[in-house]
Parts: sequence; C-alpha cells; structure tokens
Amino acid sequence: MSVVELARRSRPPEGLPCCTLVALALLEGEGNEIDSVDDGVRVGGLDWWSRANVWSPDAPWSALDAARELTGGTDARILLVRDVAPPLRPGRWHVVQRWRHLGDGGEPGVEDDTVVPGKSTGHTYLAWMGEDRRVRIVQSSTAKGYRDTWGSWEGDAGLSGYAVGVVYLPTGWTWGA
Repeated sequence: MSVVELARRSRPPEGLPCCTLVALALLEGEGNEIDSVDDGVRVGGLDWWSRANVWSPDAPWSALDAARELTGGTDARILLVRDVAPPLRPGRWHVVQRWRHLGDGGEPGVEDDTVVPGKSTGHTYLAWMGEDRRVRIVQSSTAKGYRDTWGSWEGDAGLSGYAVGVVYLPTGWTWGA
C-alpha cells in the first residue's frame, strides 16, 4: 500500500493528521515501504516520528526540522506573512508548515516559539510547484481527510496572518503521489 492509498482510506473524523501524512510521505520518498501509520515509528524511530508529528508544544516547527534532517533539504521561515508568501521553487516538492497564535517566547526568531494550548492552530502539507508555476497541494486532516488539489502560489497564497516555514526538498526528490 502507498501513503496516498493509506490517506484515502482514512475518513473523517478518523482522517490522517496533517503531520502524519507528511511524515509518512517523507519516509516513503526516502525509499521505505509504508503500509500503515505504525510504519512511521518503525522506520523513522520514535524520536524522529515525535518531532515529525509535533508532539512537543515547545517545538512547533519540529516537523520542518525533521523533514530537513531526513531529506537534506533546506528551509526558509517567515515570522508573519502579510502580502507575499514564502517562495516555492519550480520542479520541486516542499513541506509547508503554518501557525497562528504561537507563543513567541519573548526573543526574536522562531527558536523559542511555543504552542499555546487552546489558542495556537497549525497545519503542515506538501506542495509541488511545476515548471509552469502551478502548485499541487497534498494534505490531510482528521476533520477533512485527504485532499489533493491544484492552484496557484501568488501573493500571500492564502497565508496572510500566519507564521510560515518551508522546507525545499532536494531536486529530484519524489514520493508515491
């Protein structure tokens, strides 16, 4: 079974959480066979899996860190998107993570950001930008299930008001979608 098949079989309200879909896709893209969610811990190890799934409220950006660590990708972070979203690179997959209402820890930068229970909201997804600059968004959530849509990445790309991070996966990196 592929990660996409696994995600399609997961129906709300039991859909795959966003970070779980992304983490499984990353593991699959690195050549691992994924047949169930349990394969995430088996293949990635508990430490990597917990970071990829943002289990710690003291590390809201850990999904990006885990993606970068696994794939060797690079990243960019924007503290607050206003009119322009972080750029995507044509011909590549990206891991995108967005947050609202994080605790800022009082210091500049993202290193001391925290999830504020009952207030912070976040989402993580995969984005492919074609050479024609059209963008494919692959995402999942427990509430809405699996979604695979095409659109544009212009202006704020629907991210205005969010803190956003992007991991640029290496050229040639791909997975089963």
